[in-house]
Amino acid sequence: MPEIAYVNGEFLPLERATVRVEDRGFQFADGVYEVVRTYNGKPFATGEHLARLSRSLEAIELKNPLSVEQWKSIIDEGIRRSSFAEAIVYLQITRGCAPRHRGMPKDAEPTIVMTVRKLGPPAAKVRETGIAVITVPEFRWARCDIKSIALLPSVLAYQAAKKAGANDAIFVGDDGTVNESTAGNVFVVAQGRLRTPPKGTRILPGVTRDKLLEATRAVGIETAEERITKSELLSAPEVFLSSTTAEVTPVATVDGKQIGNGKPGPVSARVYEQFARMFIRK
Repeated sequence: MPEIAYVNGEFLPLERATVRVEDRGFQFADGVYEVVRTYNGKPFATGEHLARLSRSLEAIELKNPLSVEQWKSIIDEGIRRSSFAEAIVYLQITRGCAPRHRGMPKDAEPTIVMTVRKLGPPAAKVRETGIAVITVPEFRWARCDIKSIALLPSVLAYQAAKKAGANDAIFVGDDGTVNESTAGNVFVVAQGRLRTPPKGTRILPGVTRDKLLEATRAVGIETAEERITKSELLSAPEVFLSSTTAEVTPVATVDGKQIGNGKPGPVSARVYEQFARMFIRK
Protein backbone atom coordinates (compact mmCIF):
# COMPACT_ATOMS: atom_id res chain seq x y z
CA MET A 1 0.00 0.00 0.00
CA PRO A 2 1.69 3.22 -1.12
CA GLU A 3 2.01 6.50 0.71
CA ILE A 4 0.43 9.04 -1.61
CA ALA A 5 1.25 12.65 -2.40
CA TYR A 6 -0.69 15.24 -4.33
CA VAL A 7 1.22 18.27 -5.60
CA ASN A 8 -0.48 21.01 -7.63
CA GLY A 9 -2.98 18.73 -9.33
CA GLU A 10 -0.92 15.55 -9.65
CA PHE A 11 -1.09 12.36 -7.59
CA LEU A 12 2.24 10.56 -7.28
CA PRO A 13 4.18 8.30 -4.89
CA LEU A 14 5.32 10.23 -1.83
CA GLU A 15 9.02 9.64 -2.51
CA ARG A 16 8.73 11.40 -5.87
CA ALA A 17 6.95 14.50 -4.57
CA THR A 18 8.95 17.76 -4.67
CA VAL A 19 8.44 21.51 -4.46
CA ARG A 20 10.65 24.29 -5.77
CA VAL A 21 13.44 25.92 -3.76
CA GLU A 22 11.85 29.36 -4.06
CA ASP A 23 8.53 28.23 -2.67
CA ARG A 24 7.59 30.73 0.05
CA GLY A 25 6.70 27.90 2.38
CA PHE A 26 10.36 26.85 2.34
CA GLN A 27 11.75 30.40 2.37
CA PHE A 28 9.40 32.10 4.86
CA ALA A 29 7.06 29.44 6.30
CA ASP A 30 4.46 31.46 4.38
CA GLY A 31 1.66 28.95 4.45
CA VAL A 32 -0.85 26.99 6.51
CA TYR A 33 -1.78 23.37 6.96
CA GLU A 34 -4.56 21.08 8.10
CA VAL A 35 -4.78 17.46 9.21
CA VAL A 36 -7.68 15.08 8.62
CA ARG A 37 -7.86 11.50 9.86
CA THR A 38 -10.06 8.59 8.93
CA TYR A 39 -12.27 6.33 11.02
CA ASN A 40 -13.34 3.06 9.42
CA GLY A 41 -11.63 4.24 6.25
CA LYS A 42 -13.70 7.44 5.96
CA PRO A 43 -12.44 10.99 6.59
CA PHE A 44 -13.64 12.42 9.89
CA ALA A 45 -15.12 15.92 10.35
CA THR A 46 -13.87 17.03 6.93
CA GLY A 47 -16.19 20.03 6.87
CA GLU A 48 -14.88 21.36 10.19
CA HIS A 49 -11.26 20.84 9.17
CA LEU A 50 -11.77 22.59 5.83
CA ALA A 51 -13.56 25.47 7.56
CA ARG A 52 -10.54 25.91 9.84
CA LEU A 53 -8.26 25.73 6.80
CA SER A 54 -10.24 28.53 5.16
CA ARG A 55 -9.97 30.66 8.33
CA SER A 56 -6.22 30.16 8.43
CA LEU A 57 -5.87 31.09 4.75
CA GLU A 58 -7.99 34.19 5.23
CA ALA A 59 -5.89 35.20 8.23
CA ILE A 60 -2.69 35.22 6.12
CA GLU A 61 -4.46 36.93 3.21
CA LEU A 62 -4.19 33.96 0.88
CA LYS A 63 -7.21 33.06 -1.24
CA ASN A 64 -8.33 29.47 -0.90
CA PRO A 65 -7.28 27.89 -4.21
CA LEU A 66 -9.98 25.20 -4.13
CA SER A 67 -13.63 24.90 -3.23
CA VAL A 68 -14.83 22.71 -0.39
CA GLU A 69 -16.10 20.13 -2.87
CA GLN A 70 -12.75 20.11 -4.71
CA TRP A 71 -10.89 19.59 -1.44
CA LYS A 72 -13.21 16.77 -0.44
CA SER A 73 -12.77 15.11 -3.83
CA ILE A 74 -8.96 15.24 -3.58
CA ILE A 75 -9.00 13.92 -0.01
CA ASP A 76 -11.34 11.06 -0.94
CA GLU A 77 -9.23 10.18 -3.97
CA GLY A 78 -6.02 10.17 -1.95
CA ILE A 79 -7.56 7.86 0.65
CA ARG A 80 -8.86 5.57 -2.11
CA ARG A 81 -5.47 5.39 -3.82
CA SER A 82 -3.60 4.65 -0.61
CA SER A 83 -5.90 1.78 0.41
CA PHE A 84 -4.84 2.11 4.06
CA ALA A 85 -7.30 0.77 6.61
CA GLU A 86 -6.85 4.06 8.47
CA ALA A 87 -5.00 7.10 7.16
CA ILE A 88 -3.79 10.55 8.15
CA VAL A 89 -4.23 13.20 5.47
CA TYR A 90 -1.97 16.25 5.64
CA LEU A 91 -2.87 19.36 3.61
CA GLN A 92 -0.50 22.28 3.08
CA ILE A 93 -0.99 25.46 1.08
CA THR A 94 1.75 28.03 0.62
CA ARG A 95 1.79 31.35 -1.20
CA GLY A 96 3.74 29.69 -3.99
CA CYS A 97 7.03 30.44 -5.74
CA ALA A 98 8.49 33.91 -6.13
CA PRO A 99 11.89 35.63 -5.87
CA ARG A 100 12.84 35.82 -2.19
CA HIS A 101 11.42 39.05 -0.75
CA ARG A 102 9.32 39.82 2.31
CA GLY A 103 6.58 41.44 0.25
CA MET A 104 3.65 39.26 -0.79
CA PRO A 105 3.87 38.56 -4.54
CA LYS A 106 0.81 39.54 -6.57
CA ASP A 107 0.96 36.86 -9.25
CA ALA A 108 2.29 33.75 -7.52
CA GLU A 109 0.21 30.60 -7.79
CA PRO A 110 -0.36 28.88 -4.43
CA THR A 111 1.39 25.56 -3.92
CA ILE A 112 -1.00 22.80 -2.90
CA VAL A 113 0.42 19.70 -1.24
CA MET A 114 -1.38 16.72 0.27
CA THR A 115 0.11 13.54 1.70
CA VAL A 116 -1.69 10.38 2.77
CA ARG A 117 0.07 8.09 5.24
CA LYS A 118 -0.88 5.03 7.23
CA LEU A 119 -2.34 5.82 10.66
CA GLY A 120 -1.78 3.21 13.31
CA PRO A 121 -3.84 2.89 16.49
CA PRO A 122 -2.77 4.92 19.53
CA ALA A 123 -0.44 3.07 21.87
CA ALA A 124 -2.64 1.16 24.29
CA LYS A 125 -0.09 1.72 27.05
CA VAL A 126 -0.65 5.49 26.89
CA ARG A 127 -4.35 5.09 27.63
CA GLU A 128 -3.52 2.80 30.54
CA THR A 129 -0.66 4.78 32.12
CA GLY A 130 -0.93 8.38 30.87
CA ILE A 131 2.01 10.50 29.81
CA ALA A 132 4.47 12.87 31.45
CA VAL A 133 4.47 16.50 30.35
CA ILE A 134 6.45 19.58 31.28
CA THR A 135 5.46 23.23 31.14
CA VAL A 136 7.48 25.71 29.09
CA PRO A 137 7.30 29.51 28.76
CA GLU A 138 5.02 30.76 26.01
CA PHE A 139 7.48 31.92 23.35
CA ARG A 140 5.37 31.41 20.23
CA TRP A 141 3.91 34.19 18.10
CA ALA A 142 0.61 35.82 19.05
CA ARG A 143 -1.57 34.12 16.40
CA CYS A 144 -1.64 30.51 17.50
CA ASP A 145 -5.21 30.27 16.16
CA ILE A 146 -3.71 30.20 12.64
CA LYS A 147 -2.59 26.69 11.73
CA SER A 148 0.70 28.01 10.41
CA ILE A 149 3.48 25.79 9.07
CA ALA A 150 5.94 27.86 11.18
CA LEU A 151 6.21 25.23 13.91
CA LEU A 152 9.77 25.75 15.15
CA PRO A 153 8.66 26.82 18.67
CA SER A 154 6.67 23.59 19.02
CA VAL A 155 9.64 21.59 17.75
CA LEU A 156 11.91 23.21 20.36
CA ALA A 157 9.39 22.72 23.17
CA TYR A 158 8.85 19.07 22.22
CA GLN A 159 12.61 18.54 22.17
CA ALA A 160 12.87 20.14 25.62
CA ALA A 161 10.27 17.67 26.86
CA LYS A 162 12.19 14.74 25.43
CA LYS A 163 15.42 15.94 27.06
CA ALA A 164 13.56 16.12 30.37
CA GLY A 165 12.33 12.55 29.99
CA ALA A 166 8.75 13.65 29.27
CA ASN A 167 6.40 13.04 26.36
CA ASP A 168 5.17 16.55 25.59
CA ALA A 169 5.19 20.18 26.69
CA ILE A 170 2.45 22.65 27.59
CA PHE A 171 2.90 26.35 26.86
CA VAL A 172 2.23 28.64 29.82
CA GLY A 173 2.12 32.45 29.58
CA ASP A 174 4.05 34.87 31.78
CA ASP A 175 0.91 35.41 33.86
CA GLY A 176 0.54 31.67 34.51
CA THR A 177 -2.15 31.10 31.89
CA VAL A 178 -2.19 27.60 30.43
CA ASN A 179 -2.57 27.67 26.64
CA GLU A 180 -2.03 24.35 24.83
CA SER A 181 0.50 21.59 24.25
CA THR A 182 2.87 21.38 21.29
CA ALA A 183 0.20 19.64 19.21
CA GLY A 184 -3.03 19.52 21.18
CA ASN A 185 -5.56 21.17 23.43
CA VAL A 186 -5.52 20.90 27.23
CA PHE A 187 -8.37 19.72 29.47
CA VAL A 188 -8.53 19.60 33.26
CA VAL A 189 -11.14 18.16 35.58
CA ALA A 190 -11.99 20.23 38.63
CA GLN A 191 -14.91 19.89 41.04
CA GLY A 192 -16.87 17.71 38.64
CA ARG A 193 -16.45 20.09 35.69
CA LEU A 194 -14.38 19.61 32.55
CA ARG A 195 -12.46 22.81 31.80
CA THR A 196 -10.43 23.85 28.75
CA PRO A 197 -8.88 27.18 27.71
CA PRO A 198 -11.23 29.39 25.68
CA LYS A 199 -10.80 29.94 21.97
CA GLY A 200 -8.71 32.95 21.05
CA THR A 201 -5.39 33.83 19.52
CA ARG A 202 -3.36 31.79 22.03
CA ILE A 203 -4.71 28.36 21.09
CA LEU A 204 -5.62 26.48 17.95
CA PRO A 205 -9.38 25.83 17.89
CA GLY A 206 -9.22 22.05 17.85
CA VAL A 207 -11.81 20.07 15.93
CA THR A 208 -11.42 17.12 18.30
CA ARG A 209 -11.57 19.59 21.21
CA ASP A 210 -15.03 20.69 20.11
CA LYS A 211 -16.23 17.12 19.57
CA LEU A 212 -15.05 16.15 23.05
CA LEU A 213 -16.94 19.07 24.59
CA GLU A 214 -20.04 17.92 22.73
CA ALA A 215 -19.54 14.37 24.02
CA THR A 216 -18.97 15.64 27.56
CA ARG A 217 -22.23 17.58 27.59
CA ALA A 218 -24.05 14.54 26.18
CA VAL A 219 -23.15 12.50 29.28
CA GLY A 220 -24.25 15.28 31.61
CA ILE A 221 -20.86 16.60 32.70
CA GLU A 222 -20.65 20.37 33.02
CA THR A 223 -18.08 22.02 30.74
CA ALA A 224 -16.36 25.37 30.95
CA GLU A 225 -14.22 27.16 28.38
CA GLU A 226 -12.26 29.45 30.65
CA ARG A 227 -8.79 30.51 31.73
CA ILE A 228 -6.79 27.84 33.50
CA THR A 229 -3.72 28.71 35.56
CA LYS A 230 -0.59 26.66 36.02
CA SER A 231 -1.41 26.14 39.69
CA GLU A 232 -4.84 24.79 38.71
CA LEU A 233 -3.20 22.51 36.17
CA LEU A 234 -0.86 21.10 38.80
CA SER A 235 -3.61 20.59 41.38
CA ALA A 236 -6.23 19.08 39.05
CA PRO A 237 -7.31 15.49 39.78
CA GLU A 238 -7.33 14.77 36.04
CA VAL A 239 -5.58 16.29 33.02
CA PHE A 240 -5.65 15.15 29.42
CA LEU A 241 -4.68 16.39 25.96
CA SER A 242 -6.65 16.12 22.74
CA SER A 243 -5.70 16.10 19.08
CA THR A 244 -6.87 14.71 15.75
CA THR A 245 -4.49 11.77 15.69
CA ALA A 246 -4.11 10.98 19.41
CA GLU A 247 -7.75 11.72 20.32
CA VAL A 248 -7.56 11.68 24.15
CA THR A 249 -4.20 11.37 25.92
CA PRO A 250 -4.32 11.21 29.74
CA VAL A 251 -1.56 13.04 31.63
CA ALA A 252 0.02 11.30 34.61
CA THR A 253 2.57 13.94 35.66
CA VAL A 254 3.21 17.63 35.01
CA ASP A 255 6.70 18.95 35.75
CA GLY A 256 7.31 15.77 37.72
CA LYS A 257 4.25 16.29 39.94
CA GLN A 258 1.75 13.45 40.01
CA ILE A 259 -1.72 14.29 38.72
CA GLY A 260 -4.42 12.70 40.88
CA ASN A 261 -3.33 9.16 41.64
CA GLY A 262 -0.90 9.19 38.72
CA LYS A 263 -3.19 7.13 36.49
CA PRO A 264 -5.77 8.02 33.82
CA GLY A 265 -8.95 9.16 35.52
CA PRO A 266 -12.59 8.15 35.14
CA VAL A 267 -13.76 11.38 33.49
CA SER A 268 -11.32 11.16 30.57
CA ALA A 269 -12.29 7.51 30.04
CA ARG A 270 -16.01 8.32 30.16
CA VAL A 271 -15.63 11.26 27.78
CA TYR A 272 -13.59 9.24 25.31
CA GLU A 273 -16.10 6.39 25.39
CA GLN A 274 -18.92 8.84 24.58
CA PHE A 275 -16.80 10.46 21.86
CA ALA A 276 -16.24 7.04 20.29
CA ARG A 277 -19.94 6.19 20.57
CA MET A 278 -21.05 9.44 18.96
CA PHE A 279 -18.43 9.90 16.26
CA ILE A 280 -16.49 6.70 15.60
CA ARG A 281 -18.88 3.77 15.99
CA LYS A 282 -22.01 5.43 14.66
